Amino acid sequence: MRKIVIFTVFFILMTFSIHQNAVAEIEGEENRKKHAEEAADKLKRKIPNTQSNETTTEPEIIEEPEIKKKLGKLKKILPTEERLEEITLRMIWNYVDKQSTIDEEHNIESIQGLLRDVGRVYDPVVNKYKVATIQIEVIKYENEINLEDYWEIEKESNLEQMFDNAYLVGSPNDSTKCFFNHMTDGAITICKTNEYVIQSVIFDKYQEHFMYSKSKTGLEKLELNQHEITTKIVEEILKKIQNKNNLEFNFELYKILESNMEIKEKEMAQKKYENQTNKAQNKLLDIEKDKKYGIQKFSCIKDEFGLITISGQFNNDKIKKDKVSLEIMFLDHENNVILKNTANLLEIKEFETKRFLGNLKINEKFSTCTMKISN
Repeated sequence: MRKIVIFTVFFILMTFSIHQNAVAEIEGEENRKKHAEEAADKLKRKIPNTQSNETTTEPEIIEEPEIKKKLGKLKKILPTEERLEEITLRMIWNYVDKQSTIDEEHNIESIQGLLRDVGRVYDPVVNKYKVATIQIEVIKYENEINLEDYWEIEKESNLEQMFDNAYLVGSPNDSTKCFFNHMTDGAITICKTNEYVIQSVIFDKYQEHFMYSKSKTGLEKLELNQHEITTKIVEEILKKIQNKNNLEFNFELYKILESNMEIKEKEMAQKKYENQTNKAQNKLLDIEKDKKYGIQKFSCIKDEFGLITISGQFNNDKIKKDKVSLEIMFLDHENNVILKNTANLLEIKEFETKRFLGNLKINEKFSTCTMKISN
């Protein structure tokens, strides 16, 4: 009996001891977890916030379910990544966004695509603004006035003024006009048809794809070639539109774009020439208004030797004439016809004056003579 009592007391003491150790281990585990979390917080990478002077802890990445955007019919007009690979001879441009909109007020449908150069190493902090991007937009419109209003509201600019101030302009056909302009960190190409406006803009701050920093005048001016991407993209979209409308497409856009400044100089020179020509013609017309047509300054004089001199001029009007026949009648003192004669004037131009002079000797008593047009 005594042994049983001793064993029972020993068992209770062992159980209590084990329970204390278990509680101590649980408390120790919680403390270690707490300290580990505190240490992890201290080792988390700090990312500078470019919008303020504060630093923020790297946010937890939460994957959101991808939502497919429904694009309109214009999506088929945008060049595919595979086609861009053929154009650039390498796979560097990928779409990162596409979206379409409909403006019911102006009856305009548009689609935009954003491309990024995936050949560049992308660092979201240091090199964020060094990666080249391309923005493509196709606008389908039905009314010119609505398009102008829409453009001024959405783009806060004037499309016609953009054409007027462009570096290069050109027209692939009668229904299409295009322009190209550039800055030090990119370029823009726009073509406008009777139904579409196609726009391609590249932002290439470090000019990795084309040298846009050249001058617009002089020997070192910028000249386009087949490697300029904005003209190639617009050309590709124009090709799709014209093939869709069964129109012939046989041009390279960069080849037909000419200097807007030189074209304007030629137009000004031509206009100046036309103004000068018009002034000269108007001056001539003013003179011709006061001019009397037909036989003018006619005279018939007999000298002391009996020689009669006939002179005068014929002033033609605005109608060209192959022949004008003049009939001359010589009269005596009683106004009887002594003699008749005919003279022909040939190939008379508009407003031309032809002078005539002749001599005649007759024995009859001569007093005077007259002349008239017989045809």
